[in-house]
Amino acid sequence: MKNVIGKKIKEQRERREWSQQVLAEKLHVTRQTISKWELGRSYPDLESLVIFTQTFGVSADYLLGLTEPVVKHSWLSVLFRKGDRPEMTERAENKNRKWYRTGQERSRVATSIMLDLVADLNNTTEQPLRELIAAYYTELIKQNSGSPEYVFTRFSLAVSKCLRQNGIVLSPENSKRVNDIIQLYQVRYM
Repeated sequence: MKNVIGKKIKEQRERREWSQQVLAEKLHVTRQTISKWELGRSYPDLESLVIFTQTFGVSADYLLGLTEPVVKHSWLSVLFRKGDRPEMTERAENKNRKWYRTGQERSRVATSIMLDLVADLNNTTEQPLRELIAAYYTELIKQNSGSPEYVFTRFSLAVSKCLRQNGIVLSPENSKRVNDIIQLYQVRYM
């Protein structure tokens, strides 16, 4: 995951013809920090990623390498696609189920959702939740616990406790984001 974001940071910086120093000033970090990120030697914290997405106007999915180029098919290939009814029924059943290749891919998806969630939280009234999410973000990035499933389970319990203790009521969008992270525990692998 580190190489993906490092490449994206460098790509966006070079696209704007900025030096590492210019980007460092905009993100309130040192030039050496930018260099480490670009080389994949370290990883930005959650707040830096939020500022980065806002500065460059890119999505969290793009930044984490989750967006894929759209594959164009000719309309004839779509019309004459092979497949009988059972295959189409199976596709329809699996359409609502999310499938991932690895646990690391689920961690990237969770990180992306966390980034969007933190970007939308209030800096003062929802600060305890921001800090909690940042801690789980760091755990997913460093892969300290060994298993993303374990992190997602603990995350759900910790968020529930944090919301209750601090009297935080999430917006519908943020509530959906939290639920999406929790549901990553229940997905299947390809």
